[in-house]
Amino acid sequence: RMNLLYICHSDNSNIFDLMMEVHQFNVKSLEQTCIEVLKDNICPEKCFGLWQFAKSWNMPILFQLKNEAFHFICENFEEVSLCEEFLQLEVQELADILGQDDLTVTQESTVYQSVLRWINHMPEERHGAISTLLPKVRLGLMDKSYITDNVLNNDVVKTNPESHLLVSDTLKVMSQPSLLCSESGINNTLFCRRLPNAVLLMFRFFSKTIKAFDYRTNSWITVQTNPSLEDSMTHLRFYSTSPKSHFNHRSSTAVWRYNLVTHTWQEMSPMQESRSFVSVTVLKGCIYAMGGYRDDGTSRRTAERYQPNINQWTFIASMNEERSYASCTTLNNKIYICGGWSNYRILNTAEYYNPDTNQWTLITPMETPRYKLGVVAYMGHIFAVGGSDGSRDLRSAEAYDPVTNTWYNVPEMVHTHSYFDIAVMNKKIFVVSCSTENRIVECYDYTTNTWSVVFSGMDHNDSVRCCVISGLPNMAEYCSPREPIIPRTQV
Repeated sequence: RMNLLYICHSDNSNIFDLMMEVHQFNVKSLEQTCIEVLKDNICPEKCFGLWQFAKSWNMPILFQLKNEAFHFICENFEEVSLCEEFLQLEVQELADILGQDDLTVTQESTVYQSVLRWINHMPEERHGAISTLLPKVRLGLMDKSYITDNVLNNDVVKTNPESHLLVSDTLKVMSQPSLLCSESGINNTLFCRRLPNAVLLMFRFFSKTIKAFDYRTNSWITVQTNPSLEDSMTHLRFYSTSPKSHFNHRSSTAVWRYNLVTHTWQEMSPMQESRSFVSVTVLKGCIYAMGGYRDDGTSRRTAERYQPNINQWTFIASMNEERSYASCTTLNNKIYICGGWSNYRILNTAEYYNPDTNQWTLITPMETPRYKLGVVAYMGHIFAVGGSDGSRDLRSAEAYDPVTNTWYNVPEMVHTHSYFDIAVMNKKIFVVSCSTENRIVECYDYTTNTWSVVFSGMDHNDSVRCCVISGLPNMAEYCSPREPIIPRTQV
């Protein structure tokens, strides 16, 4: 695998040739290894080549590579559109990318500028492509003055009657919004927000409700409310105000899977051991469950891994510490777990698991003991946020640098949080809590090094778990309604 990775980093064409030879001789294990190496190598400089290679061969094993490369392009469009490979795209390939509802751009003018850059790379051959590409730009989301100065008067647009008419019609709608409701033939899509590339999914334990948070509108959408889960998923229910109090919870081995397309639940193979307040994460397509409580209220050191392709759980090496109420994440092909509760001790210890060696290794302890905390990988570091030190809930946060094996302080959150969850979306950390009278969403932005509240609304107390989802064929079901809008400058 290391030799394959070296070849892949040096030249995509070499690994492509090797992949074809492996496929020709039907060496399934090596074929899968090649695919994994190619997927690991998706980056701004090589994503277009990987996408084109995967879609040029009608091989089922390449479908996932094609989808992942294309999703990477759409999610990182502002960066990848500046790369050399972008300029080599065919016109229909570029049109397919720009037409995606979930293309991630801060401003729609970025899409237009990328079209001009692509055309200007080979102006004589590509001049006429503006009529194919400009309709993929959501012109109605741009500022009217920008359209007038930079689009309508652009030489490429002016000399193409079809494109010039499209821009003129857009400006008319901006001045007379009622035209959108008429039979003018104007494409309403030009005025619709693009879908977010990802949404934050929240599962509320007590109410058995699933909601999605749309960061573009800072609003919640109810995906499913299913009280009937009460009987079949009693293992999700727990009752405890403090580890020092009497436990009246039930640990369980049960595992359920929610289908995001059909909105249905399915019970899967049970874990090897019963657990409550367990730490769970995903690495390389496998689910890892670590620690948690036994029925007698003592914590576990054991950990296990679920392989979806065979629907089976197997034990991995046990942790160095017994942990419940801990939190975990993945970074650089390792699982990091931090803090937690260990039989009346609140832990500041942290450790990581290497799946290649099946070993846990202790790292430098956190500066603050924490349980009921949130842990997430962000910007190449591990962030440990909030929780409780046993006497009070915490606003503080700290981050771990795996290169120096040291922790450092991060600015405090606006609120204290425990019984919450945490995730990274849109290059920000999101904290979601329903443990007070308010449902609060805070986010941390590394560019400003600050926390801010992006949502606060009255709600019932509840415990939540969150994850980020993307790339769904029914993504619109998880987002705010996207009616055509008129830019604020025109109101």
